[in-house]
Order: sequence, then structure tokens, then C-alpha cells
Amino acid sequence: MKKQLLLVSFLLLILSTILFSGTTGKIAGIIKDSESGDPLVGVNVVIEGTTLGAATDLDGYYVILNVPPGNYKVTASFIGYFDYSITDARVNIDQTTPLGFEMQPTVITGQAITVEAERPVIQKDVSASTANIQSSQIDALPVQSLTEVVGLQAGIQGLSIRGSGSDELAFMIDGITLRDERDNSPITGVSLSAVQDVQIQTGGFNAEYGNIRSGVITIVTKDGDPYKYDATINYEYSPAGKKHFGTSFNDPNS
Repeated sequence: MKKQLLLVSFLLLILSTILFSGTTGKIAGIIKDSESGDPLVGVNVVIEGTTLGAATDLDGYYVILNVPPGNYKVTASFIGYFDYSITDARVNIDQTTPLGFEMQPTVITGQAITVEAERPVIQKDVSASTANIQSSQIDALPVQSLTEVVGLQAGIQGLSIRGSGSDELAFMIDGITLRDERDNSPITGVSLSAVQDVQIQTGGFNAEYGNIRSGVITIVTKDGDPYKYDATINYEYSPAGKKHFGTSFNDPNS
């Protein structure tokens, strides 16, 4: 019985790891004393508004895993030092956001330092050709479907990446691959109002994605806000025209 429980726990751990893979990012960095440059041990680092956080090790290094994509305020606190906050820190799908802190010593409590995060020109942990699209960018585009969003990127026409067919790519939503098992075509019927982030990899993707040749499209959906209700209405209109056209629905030849 104990062996069965251990086996079930192990399988659940593997399944949870697979689901998180490709749908979240992480925040990592080193925290130092601004005067001496020595690494600080045991500094608490938290993401404001969430339950995610970490503490620095002997080298002053910390890492926060499984962070959903989005913009965050990250705060470091340590006894004898000013609280240090970095705002607008962007986390992308399956990528690491580097955030380093240089904390200033103080004997007066209640003060804090706040800076705005800067996006590095070169992402050191990205080896693939990647495009990240946020929900705010999608709202500004004249599109009605995810296919149209993807088709606006360089080297892509519809769902054809670099001339390959749509059946040669992976279309993933929240870590789950959606495809028609009969012809391997992707299932793209997802409302744009439910999309938080879209990541498109057109080459150099990792081996964790199998049965594909052209690219990987990863979608992360929005989480509900526990403090308010949101609703979105999509509508289309067209000029006046014939009410009925073509063969009648009741015709035997229909």
C-alpha cells in the first residue's frame, strides 16, 4: 500500500511539473550590500499581491519559480536595510527575469527604495526565435481570432510558420496541447478576451515539445480577480443583404 501511495505521489509530481512547463516563468538574481558589495544571506524576496517568494542563499542568490506571465512589483526586505522594491518587472512564458538588488544599510525603519525594472537588451536564457505578445497588445490590434494575432508576426502566414503546414506546429493552452488527432491540425477556438499572454517560437525550441517541426505557439489564459467581476462582449456587424442565400436548409440536396 505504501509503495502504491509513493508511486501515485511521484506521478502527480511529474504531471504538475509538465503542466507548469511552458506556461510560467521565473525571477532570479543576486542581492548585495550597496556599500561593501558582499552578498546578503537570508533576505526575503516577495512578489507583491501574490504568495510567491524566496530567500537568498549563502551566495546572496534567490529564485522564484512558477511565476505566471505578467508585470509585478518585487520587494526585498532585510533587518538593518531599507526595503528595496522594483516595479513593472515583466515575466514572460518559459523565461527568466533577472532582478538584482543592492540594498542600503540603515538604522531607521519605515523607509523604502523603489525603482522601475529595465528589460535587458539580450535575454541570456533564450536560445530560440521567440515573440511574446501581451493581452494589452492584442487589445490594440484589429483582430478577431488567435490565428490573426499569430499571422501578424514576421515569417508567419495564418498558422503557417516559415512555409510549413499548421499540422507541423504545437498549439498549447495552459500547458495542454490542443490538436485534432485525425489530421494533427491545431484547435484554435479560444476567445481573445481570455488570453493573458501568447508566445510564438519559430525555431530553436527545446526537446520538451515533441511531434512538431515548424514552431510552438503557447497561450496562457487569464485568472479571475477575486475582488471584482469582469466581462467582455465581442460583436460583429455587416451591411444589409439577403436574409437567405444558396440552397434552402430544408432542400433534400442541401
